[in-house]
Amino acid sequence: MRGMMVKMGIEEREKINGIKGKKELSKVWKTCQEYRLFLFLLLAMDLSFGFLLWLMDAKGFLVLAGIFAVIITGVFFIAVTCMLRREEKREKLVTDFLDTLDTSWMQQEFPELEQLSFREREQLLLIGRRFIQEREALQTERQLREDYEEYIETWVHEIKVPLSLMTLLLDNRKEEMSPFLYQRVVYVTNQISEYVTQILYYARLKASHKDYCFERMHLKECCEELLEQYETLLEEEKIGVNLDIADVWILTDKKGFLFILEQVVSNACKYMDDEKPQREITIRGGLREETNRIYLSIEDNGIGVKQADLPFLFDRGFTGDTSEKKRKATGMGLYLAKQMAENLNLELKAASEYGQWFSVIVEFPVVEEA
Repeated sequence: MRGMMVKMGIEEREKINGIKGKKELSKVWKTCQEYRLFLFLLLAMDLSFGFLLWLMDAKGFLVLAGIFAVIITGVFFIAVTCMLRREEKREKLVTDFLDTLDTSWMQQEFPELEQLSFREREQLLLIGRRFIQEREALQTERQLREDYEEYIETWVHEIKVPLSLMTLLLDNRKEEMSPFLYQRVVYVTNQISEYVTQILYYARLKASHKDYCFERMHLKECCEELLEQYETLLEEEKIGVNLDIADVWILTDKKGFLFILEQVVSNACKYMDDEKPQREITIRGGLREETNRIYLSIEDNGIGVKQADLPFLFDRGFTGDTSEKKRKATGMGLYLAKQMAENLNLELKAASEYGQWFSVIVEFPVVEEA
């Protein structure tokens, strides 16, 4: 075993050295191409000098031909070496110059650039000017984005206060409203809350820090908790729910997972077929033994999705055809659900038969309890 590890280490070093060798040869070849005119003139001068020596004394030249060839080779080697060193020095000058740039660089002096030609200095200063402009524009754009994200998150938290007061008012004044008015107000409140949640999670998905808390949860209990939140909406839309979930446990972030379910169930409610006498959502879940993965399927008998639209269903802003229902859609719900699923290492897939049914399947990896 130890011998195999030593052999692998040697092979790895040889591979690295081979890559470095190829890079060095490529660098030498590119340098020779750049200075090919100078090298051609040097070779022409050497050959002309040798030709003159041959004219002066042909026999003596044949005796010294080997020495002359060595001298020409040495001159070429020295010339190429000097060119490589010059290129490395110029590269270092350019790198150091770009590293020291700041907003006041135009008032600074760079005496080390005098080693470059006038044309090279002018080009480098032009690059520096563009570099500073782009960097300042990037910093401004980054600051604007951070301010925008901060404003959005602040707005979301502020809007939750009146939403909470509205919910409290509905709970305390339910008897003073007609059942129809109460259901309509609750429906509107839930819709506003859903859109606010979408904005909040969209901002969180784009943040560099992810505050997920993974825990073991019972899949059926999670679904029941979600359906309890959507009870008023389901009653308003007259949608029945069939729940058939096995006794399985999942490991994931609860808030993120419930957000995915909210977007899927909300999407199912939006695109129900009003002409069907019975509208329903069927939720199934369990363990697929052939793939050793836990699945959750949410299927509705709504208007469905055309096969041509399925590959783009999780794209941002995609709404599919221009039917009346989809004309009002934002195309953000399933996109955010897909993004959240990727962050939680879940697989989200969709299937449909246009005009008959639509299904979203969430798959979880099986994690054994330690």
